[in-house]
Amino acid sequence: MSNGFVQRVTTIKGLSDKRRLPRLGIVRLGIKKKSAKGVEYPAEVDYFVVPDEVQAVYGKEPKELDVMIPLNEIEAVFPCAYKHYGSSKGLKCSGDGEKAWRVNEKTKEMEEIECPCELLEQKKCNQSGTLNVILQKINVGGVYQIRTGSFHSIIDINSGIDYVKALVGRVAMVPLKLRRDKTETHHDDKKQNHYTLKLILDANIDTINTLRLDTTRILEYAAHIALPPVKDDNPELDPPDVIDVEEPQEEIELQKEIKRKPIKSYFRGEAVKCPDTEKLRHKNECDICEKINDCPAWTAA
Repeated sequence: MSNGFVQRVTTIKGLSDKRRLPRLGIVRLGIKKKSAKGVEYPAEVDYFVVPDEVQAVYGKEPKELDVMIPLNEIEAVFPCAYKHYGSSKGLKCSGDGEKAWRVNEKTKEMEEIECPCELLEQKKCNQSGTLNVILQKINVGGVYQIRTGSFHSIIDINSGIDYVKALVGRVAMVPLKLRRDKTETHHDDKKQNHYTLKLILDANIDTINTLRLDTTRILEYAAHIALPPVKDDNPELDPPDVIDVEEPQEEIELQKEIKRKPIKSYFRGEAVKCPDTEKLRHKNECDICEKINDCPAWTAA
């Protein structure tokens, strides 16, 4: 045993020099509703669904947020992929449009496959992007994450980031506006309005020149920062955060039928005998039944 001075180790190479911003919260793009049948489904809104601390500054239904992008690499601040979740909570498959990595259900190991596959046509796989932003009027100590499955939002966010880079020389730590923008889309010969995401640089040439002066310092600092991992829970099992999701077709048809043929609320006591189940049901339950218009137990004199 040496009696000499022993060097005290205080850092780990490749670990102690790493830095990561925390995730402070989630900003969502929709809410969940219930159909007349009691089925829960996600519905897009034209505002940001924000946590309480953001509501305290911007109000309950803000359509614009002041944001900064924490890093300069698009792949880090806005990772995008085709994603398949199956019926479980976790991610089953992730692909880039050429290759994908899917969990083998037998071996439970990841295996490489071609992308896209039949799951995309079956609508069991969807494009997904998660934007990491700093809400500088709320808290600069971490990031908020916003997940979108909108084709137009993914293009517009990437375009906004590249445009700011071209003007300023960086996108990291540049004050921007993130807006919900009304966009007319066409899908399956149907015209619809959706509220997509747009990154806006609200600055004149003097402001841009001032931002350029600090570019070297900010990029050197940002090079050592990492972001929190994407919250990759199944969107269908997570609180609502889905965009470009339509009201279920069966709900649309039911509402059309109700408008064409108003339901007569005949009073038949507290219960009726259901022809399908042959059981007594409380009459209030009949109001959500899709067969109410033609039900002999309900409409018979």
